[in-house]
Amino acid sequence: MSDYWGVPEQEYELSLLQFAKKELSVMGYSVLSEKVEVCSGAGAMTLSALLKKKEDFRFGLYIHDGPKQRKTRGPPIIWMLKVLPEMKTAQDIRDFILNHPHDFGILLAPENTVMKDRKEAKLKNIYTFLYNSKIKDLYDKDLSSAADVLRERLRKVTELQV
Repeated sequence: MSDYWGVPEQEYELSLLQFAKKELSVMGYSVLSEKVEVCSGAGAMTLSALLKKKEDFRFGLYIHDGPKQRKTRGPPIIWMLKVLPEMKTAQDIRDFILNHPHDFGILLAPENTVMKDRKEAKLKNIYTFLYNSKIKDLYDKDLSSAADVLRERLRKVTELQV
């Protein structure tokens, strides 16, 4: 595994999907678990999440994006993943991805490709909204401190209990 895919240190919990709760809810999705990693330097981001559709259908979400991804490989990777029975959290999905870096996309590919394409299109729209509001300016400027700024922007907001 290259440094680009390295596992960064994490001082606090990060969340990108917290900023799209309303949009996800309108589509009938709820976030059961989310794991966001931002690598040092230019701020390559990897998101693994476990989502649920209203009718109790669970699925995984994998997003990988960064300045290098966009410049040399193309648009961000946004994949819907099949969730194995033993996967209870986003960390379980992330661990599977790290243990199968070259073929996790094949191993966790949903059997229903029509549903996969439909969900990925919806999730791409949500990610585009999130990217434009939270990330775009950092990746466009290719800042060496982008990772630090992105980590601060994505710091999970904990709701106060009254």
